[in-house]
Amino acid sequence: MTATLLYALLACNTDAPAPKLQAPVAAPLGPSFDYAAEQKSLNVILVSMDSLRADHTGLGGGSFTPNLDAFQNEAVAFKNATAAAPWTVPSHMSIFTGRWPTHHGVVNKLIPDPAGGKELIFDKLEDSIPLLPDTLIANGWEAVGFTGGAGVSGKFGYNRGFTSYLDDKTFAGMDYSGPPAMQWLTDHKDGHFFMFFHGYDTHGQHPVIKTVKEIDPTYAGTLDGSIEEQAKLREAGLAQIVNPGDPPKGDVSPEDAALLLKVYQEKVREADGRLGLFFDRVKELGLYDKSIIVVLADHGEEFMEHGYVDHGATLCEHQLHVPLMIRFPKGEGARVVDTPVRTIDTFPTIFDALGLQTPANIDGKSLIPLLRGEATDLPIHAESDYRLFVHLRSSRVGDKKLILDLEDGQRSLYDLSADPGEKTDLSTTDARTTYEVEQDVRGWMGTMKSDPNAFLGVKEEHIKLF
Repeated sequence: MTATLLYALLACNTDAPAPKLQAPVAAPLGPSFDYAAEQKSLNVILVSMDSLRADHTGLGGGSFTPNLDAFQNEAVAFKNATAAAPWTVPSHMSIFTGRWPTHHGVVNKLIPDPAGGKELIFDKLEDSIPLLPDTLIANGWEAVGFTGGAGVSGKFGYNRGFTSYLDDKTFAGMDYSGPPAMQWLTDHKDGHFFMFFHGYDTHGQHPVIKTVKEIDPTYAGTLDGSIEEQAKLREAGLAQIVNPGDPPKGDVSPEDAALLLKVYQEKVREADGRLGLFFDRVKELGLYDKSIIVVLADHGEEFMEHGYVDHGATLCEHQLHVPLMIRFPKGEGARVVDTPVRTIDTFPTIFDALGLQTPANIDGKSLIPLLRGEATDLPIHAESDYRLFVHLRSSRVGDKKLILDLEDGQRSLYDLSADPGEKTDLSTTDARTTYEVEQDVRGWMGTMKSDPNAFLGVKEEHIKLF
């Protein structure tokens, strides 16, 4: 039996009871979160569970992730983490650069060829923009990546300076990237490394192991839960955008949407099983307490909560609210943090803990001061230019969140404390707050020299490929 098959079979055993989540307990004097003296003996492991919604983890109230929940009990878990974008390419590049998507420039997979003509080419990070793993590489860490390809393929620039970067299969899960990642760890357990470990296990373009009838025996509809079907539903929703500013809309019944959500939940269980196997190997090799380990997601997923199936084309919390957990050696300082943070803060936090200089001209900030008890108020933003179907920007000020549609100027305001599902638009009843938060959006765009009026009424040819 191959290692990959064994990995997939073992990961299907998801009947283990979910561990009871611990309440945060503060140490009497507080941990230092200072590992500068141990820098040369610590590894860094970044795990990205693509498309994992925060509300499907134990921290967010879900019951599908016992292995991740066990990790969370030993980690600093940020309960209110926001992704910079609602889809893979710009969101991961924001994590890897510490910059908002407009700031790093990789906002779509494909762009018109600068040389002219009608051909589309893959976008790539400019060489002049530093990747944050570069800092680790320059300070002696060997960088390796084991990924599901597609939106994190090396062709976008993620693999700069890596000695090994697996990305040869599109939308692969941790059942594919996991076995070689674990073998590499086995062969390099005495090394000094940064590992990027990623899988599309919960993504719409990754197949689920169980059949629809196994997932929901009561389902009487016609959906089969396949990746081909998911692509058709996504494209059908996007096709309903006729005029600038139109939101994407799906034609999916409540029964079908409920089935798709259950398929997603089964994928989350499968992903969690594979994550557990990966952590088991890390522990067996004695690397668990010799590493700073991060688990996060790049975005979430929608199942008609806002009239759409998939991700990328809206800035709702189902797509932006993601898990972010950092385990420091020996579980130091494990706690739940309620303060809103951003995934772009991940690398600056790691650098701060390791005593490394964070590159200049980035938007992310270290979260170590927050963990040491200092007051922190980080600007929470997000953006999407998904395949040129939409041009959206958002800001969150306190509990108020505003989404600005740059194509028609439409504004939507939500009170996340009273309305976490973003069902009630307050923009017409709370004009003052709407104006104030819109100015926050526009001011933020100004810091990136981005014109909020650049897309007003603009008719573009959508990027059809995916």
